[in-house]
Amino acid sequence: MISHKHKCIFIHIPKTAGTSINSFFHPGVKFHFDNADYERLFGWCSKRQLHMQHATAKQLLETELVTQEQWDSYFKFTFVRNPWDRSYSDYQWIQEFTKIKGSFKDYIRGKGVFKDIFNNKSKSSYLGDHLLTQTSFFDFEGKFKPNFVGRFEDFQSDIKTVLKELHIEEDFNIFTNKSKRKNDYSIFYTKTKKKMVDDRYEKDIKLLDYDFIDGKSGLQKLKNFV
Repeated sequence: MISHKHKCIFIHIPKTAGTSINSFFHPGVKFHFDNADYERLFGWCSKRQLHMQHATAKQLLETELVTQEQWDSYFKFTFVRNPWDRSYSDYQWIQEFTKIKGSFKDYIRGKGVFKDIFNNKSKSSYLGDHLLTQTSFFDFEGKFKPNFVGRFEDFQSDIKTVLKELHIEEDFNIFTNKSKRKNDYSIFYTKTKKKMVDDRYEKDIKLLDYDFIDGKSGLQKLKNFV
């Protein structure tokens, strides 16, 4: 997402409150996944075969969705999220959004009933960007480094840092696509499912410094041991 009014670029990693951030910076705008909005960088771009709102920093520059001058002068920020929490949230969202029901194993590997939506880049139903590692969206050092990396878990305080940097006095009070689930993410994970996330997002876990916080009770731990 880009806001020329506020001179900022948001690198939107899926399931990190990005829809709320888009709505805040572009109030009153109705975003559509299938329609390309080049003014705000949202929607499916058939030419580049990507959803612009989920373009990585590298893609934004290399496909010329943003100019080098904009990248150098605009405030760039992103948000990251606990990989186990994000994967569980995304797995639920994908099934609800696509009406495709499948196993977590097929989801995390992009196979089975999820194969087409995660691998076919020829149409707007492509959702493979949801399985990318979070650290592939930006650099910690170098050409694709954002000015600020916030944490989903500290969203209220970190978004205030962003707004302060942009000299925006308005409070952030827009929360769309808020998850309806009430359970701790750890309740979902068995030992096997947890390892799937461990393996796929090993780099994220290490570089973003996240731990698996086990909030299960003794009985739940016993049930999920295998």
